[in-house]
Amino acid sequence: MRHRASWIGLACLLMTARGIVASDGPLTPLAELESFHLLPGLRVELVAAEPVVESPVAMAFDEQGQLYVAENRGYPTGPEAGQPPLGRIARLSDSDGDGQFDRRITFADNLSFPNGVLPWQGGVIVTCAPDILYLRDRDGDGVADQREVWFTGFSTSGSTQLRVSHPTLGPDGWIYVTSGLTGGVVTNPSAPEVPPVKLGRTDFRFRPDRSAWEAVSGGAQFGQTFDPFGRRFICYNRVQVQHVVLTETILARQPALSVTQMVHNCPVEVVAEPTRGHGAAARLFPLSANVTTADSHAGTFTAACSVLASTGNSLPSELRGAVFSCDPTGNLVHADRLTPAGATFDAHGVAPDREFLASTDNWFRPVFLTHGPDGALYICDMYRKTIEHPDYLPVEVRKHTDFDSGRHLGRIWRVVAAPAQPDLLSETRRVDLRKLSANELVGRLDDANGWGRETARRLLLGGELPREALRQVAQDGVARPEAVAAAAQLLATAGAVDDDILDFLAAHPEPALREVALGLADTGAALSRERMERSLKLAGDVDARVRFQAALSLGNLPAMILKNEEPWRSGRIADRVAGALAEIGRRGGADRWTQIAVLAGTRGREREVSEALRKDLVSGEETAPGFVIELARVTATALEPQAASQLVADLLAEPLPRSDLQFLWLNGLARALKRRPEIRLEHGVLAGVMSLVSGDPAAVLDRLRHEAEEIGINHDLPVDQRLAAVEVLGNCDPQQVAPVLLGLLEIREETEIQRGAVRALAEMRRPELARQLISESLLTAANPVVREEILSGVLTDTHCASVLLEELEQEHLPIILVDAYRRRLLTQHADAGLKSRAEKLFGTVTGDRARVYEEFRDVVDLPSNSTRGREVFRRVCANCHRLEREGYQVGPDLFSIRNQPKATILLHILVPDQEITEGFTAQTVLTRDGRTLSGLLASETATSLTLRMQQGKEENLSREEIEEMAPSTTSLMPQGLEKDLTRQDFADLLAFLKGERGS
Repeated sequence: MRHRASWIGLACLLMTARGIVASDGPLTPLAELESFHLLPGLRVELVAAEPVVESPVAMAFDEQGQLYVAENRGYPTGPEAGQPPLGRIARLSDSDGDGQFDRRITFADNLSFPNGVLPWQGGVIVTCAPDILYLRDRDGDGVADQREVWFTGFSTSGSTQLRVSHPTLGPDGWIYVTSGLTGGVVTNPSAPEVPPVKLGRTDFRFRPDRSAWEAVSGGAQFGQTFDPFGRRFICYNRVQVQHVVLTETILARQPALSVTQMVHNCPVEVVAEPTRGHGAAARLFPLSANVTTADSHAGTFTAACSVLASTGNSLPSELRGAVFSCDPTGNLVHADRLTPAGATFDAHGVAPDREFLASTDNWFRPVFLTHGPDGALYICDMYRKTIEHPDYLPVEVRKHTDFDSGRHLGRIWRVVAAPAQPDLLSETRRVDLRKLSANELVGRLDDANGWGRETARRLLLGGELPREALRQVAQDGVARPEAVAAAAQLLATAGAVDDDILDFLAAHPEPALREVALGLADTGAALSRERMERSLKLAGDVDARVRFQAALSLGNLPAMILKNEEPWRSGRIADRVAGALAEIGRRGGADRWTQIAVLAGTRGREREVSEALRKDLVSGEETAPGFVIELARVTATALEPQAASQLVADLLAEPLPRSDLQFLWLNGLARALKRRPEIRLEHGVLAGVMSLVSGDPAAVLDRLRHEAEEIGINHDLPVDQRLAAVEVLGNCDPQQVAPVLLGLLEIREETEIQRGAVRALAEMRRPELARQLISESLLTAANPVVREEILSGVLTDTHCASVLLEELEQEHLPIILVDAYRRRLLTQHADAGLKSRAEKLFGTVTGDRARVYEEFRDVVDLPSNSTRGREVFRRVCANCHRLEREGYQVGPDLFSIRNQPKATILLHILVPDQEITEGFTAQTVLTRDGRTLSGLLASETATSLTLRMQQGKEENLSREEIEEMAPSTTSLMPQGLEKDLTRQDFADLLAFLKGERGS
């Protein structure tokens, strides 16, 4: 079917700032154009609108300048029962070269929620869960007559928003797709003999010839992009730009490394808790009056999507290198500027108080961004009245929501600099890269417009590479760094990068190319001395990201060395590698990504790296405390107990010149060794360690203990130094140090010191100390934060938990001190005796929860006070939920419930198992050393996992530490809150959760 547009004259109109606010109905394209507000120096133009395009959600230009558009016409719920799928791929063309798409061909139809398109060898790759399809027109009529399922098995279990999407050609020649957070079990129908690839919280990639496919780190929702140097960025609804810093392959190098996080959340301007430890999505400045299920996120991302690294040349120069993203619920397009932050980047909005583009029209729904042949930024505007998926709305709201209006509408916009550059635009709009030879395509790698570079690279990958021409560009001192990187990366796909090219890149003044040199060396041929020397030299680079990449490269040497028997494999080389890793960690250990890169590369040479760092510290060099602790812990975990114990003895025999560094190192070693069954702990872990290597350790341990006691109680010293000393005391003989540690639990002590003392005492796992910690005089007098630390610590050990129950049973403690969360832990304890006692003590709350709800339902009508409700929230909810800057982000985000009726919110509180949000099922872990932990599975790799518990605490565990692990059949949120709250408390809490103000 072909259509010709009737709105051509609109495309050249400038955006104005008249502040038009949309009515309840849709605006015409002209009226919507006038609703846009952009940063100064920008211009917006209409490129296409209905009927030429409908419900556009993704698009891509082919080498002829034709625009393929994925139309998700069936969103959100699909066709009526028995009807064919509504999705289509449209091919739009500009018949007269004026930059406006006036012709349409339906390239493919009968597609179920298509949401990604990538041109490839005369056809297009389309993501359309559960499949990745290849569609091609073989007979030239404009309609695809070849339809192949390249991969299948991507999940369709979630909402239609959460599906495989964004096929993107990576710099390594692989095609990457995002998983939509739902995973799948993926197979290649043309290779049924190959085992399926199981996607958890990962994304997926494949070679275009389907010779290989695999899971890849990330876990993106709807959006990914590569910058010109190969760095990959993704996003999810609350965070608009995330940098994929590491891969699971890298983490797997060092089994002793308990790390699961591989993605950095870049936004710095933050207003909530879920990300970066103290914040969340960047601030936004919407102009529309939209109301969504996340309405109280006002000023933050709720639907971030389609992150795009800016490479177009038709925007103002100050926006070059920016990163764009959409928020359709906010009716805006956001722009961030990336600034270096250790091994990664921080993202800051390009303007302090306004958006790149924002509309007053509630129907403007930007969902996808790309660059065009003219260097402009193109925007898919789905143009819908409602963008919310029914799954995220309460049933009551769902019944009255219009999900269909706008289904047959849709617009595509283009943003360029104002005034536009007509000569540049008209020239690039007429280009047809099909006509270029391979050598001419190589020349286009130096294009100022990123679209030209990327299209040339795609076409070159589809044929025989002109290697000599590429070598010339890869060593061209005048070419753009982006061109040099692209040429070298293309050669790497054919294994044709030689040492001359790598040496050129490694010496280039552009740090990003030095990064590329190190990355490509790891993917090249067999290890050579030149490559090792290059990595060693760049380990001392002035740029933090180059040093980070050098650590990854050096960490990859062991496996490569095993495959080569070169004569230069000597101990001296091994020492230099260990020294280089130690130096990178010493300089950059405060950056957690650099720390992880170094630690991942220590496998098989942990002792040598530790010794190299120790020599640096002895000579007076500075480093980050966290790096010292983690290197010591990893080293002690990797070595045999006898060898690790000898490290402790050596450190005590020849102490570091600074006691704080000495304590940090000892604490790192002890954290690992106390988990080893060979170490006897009755007199403290240090005594148990020393008994393996020394006949009489008492004297040296006495000196250490006295020094730690003096520092721990010294109020004139910094808190960090005192905490390190307190942890050392926790590793000494409990009988000797318990009085000192208990003495630190005074109200005049800083809270962090008290918490440190509690952790030290709890780690000893002595019932008699647990009884002192939970004595009524101490527990009831402690501030709430310290009280939480005491209860958490006591409950990790079965014997100590028994003491707590005993004190409660004998009414030495008020039962109200144990909140609903901890009552759930005890009543579901793995120890049958404890479980039975807890059920008897607390009473069962697993009966008819619906009846409890009905009994309390009328509290929604009581007069309420949200100020009092905030206090209730702090008392019973804040350990696991965050709202209005109160509490910790462990459970689901509560912002999204504010538009739900109070009765619905009350139902979730009293019957938490009514609906368990995916990913929020409690996990109970029993460790090999007898600890019991319960929390959410925050992340995991093949070798380790992270549990997130109350107050946002995270426990990183190696899978080797785990004796048993089982998911609960219930929500992490406990039942039985009615035991802790009055009816008025419930009414006030609901007022706070709803965002009501005043009484």
